[in-house]
Amino acid sequence: MRTNVFKIGSLIFASILTVITLMGCNKSKKESAAGDKKKTYTVATSAYPAFYLLYIAQEEGFYKKEGLDVNVVYFPVYSDSVMAFSTGQADAIGIAMPDTIAPYISGVPIEAIAMLDNSNGADGIVGREGISSLADLKGKSIATEYGTIEHFFLAKRLESAGLTMDDIKFVNLSIADSGPAFLANTVDAASLWEPTLSESLARPGCTLLTSSEDTPGLIADVFAVNKNMPEADKIAFVKALYDSLDFYYKNPKKAISDMARCAEIPEEEMWVSMSGSKLFSPKEAYETMSSKAQEYTALAYDVQEVANFLYSIKMIESCPDVSGIINPEPAKKVLDEIGDFPVPDTKKY
Repeated sequence: MRTNVFKIGSLIFASILTVITLMGCNKSKKESAAGDKKKTYTVATSAYPAFYLLYIAQEEGFYKKEGLDVNVVYFPVYSDSVMAFSTGQADAIGIAMPDTIAPYISGVPIEAIAMLDNSNGADGIVGREGISSLADLKGKSIATEYGTIEHFFLAKRLESAGLTMDDIKFVNLSIADSGPAFLANTVDAASLWEPTLSESLARPGCTLLTSSEDTPGLIADVFAVNKNMPEADKIAFVKALYDSLDFYYKNPKKAISDMARCAEIPEEEMWVSMSGSKLFSPKEAYETMSSKAQEYTALAYDVQEVANFLYSIKMIESCPDVSGIINPEPAKKVLDEIGDFPVPDTKKY
């Protein structure tokens, strides 16, 4: 459902967003109890299930509870949300971790302070009838968008089958166009995310060759803020997010209702969409953000591997250490204060 485009770094230099269509729920500005106007933080979100967690905090009053005045803004086009953050028109954002790289190396003060999810089935590679394994993709035409997380996912899954990108016929299409191309039999396979993935799998005879369930940690989504935000407010945002996760665990129907209403989709669709997301408890989130392990379940390793990939395909001009994007300290302070608690197992709902 997201449209991750790693070309955002070049867009920052090429243009400044001048007109943004803002759509969201409950956008009123509030006054503090003392009558002094507080800073209203703009939080950018777009069409991806885990990003809708930000709406629970809004609808259930958790931002207000933590002393924040927040305006959650929906961007129909995901890249517009990243552009808004990169140009200072949003203070925080739900974002795919790979999409923090281009802004970061371009000098944008972006900082990931909380985990939203890992894709756990929401991304996958589908093949037409007669293609039943990744090995069968050798010599076949495969559609996905160059330089996106799906391109990275495809390359890594081919690698697991002893293949490289040179072993296939790569067809560079946007994710929005890759699904229809597959359904029209224009290509043999496609690397997709939801909801295009489910739409393609509905075609008789097609096969899910692999999904992000097979690559834990590879596709991560985070909550990022402007690095210059006061530390107390970073901590408050993390608390509001954790309030939302706790509420979701204890009141799943109401949480789904909150997200579906703000996303303007049926509740049934929201249940299905969320089933592709692996959510993090406070302890799991901190461990993921602070881990130095050389595996994709460690956020620092994951984002550096993606940066190396982008550099290898000339999507970014340099490949510095990008671990500085991650700031686990607010999550650590909140964990120390409130402790750990269970979060929804979205596969069970």
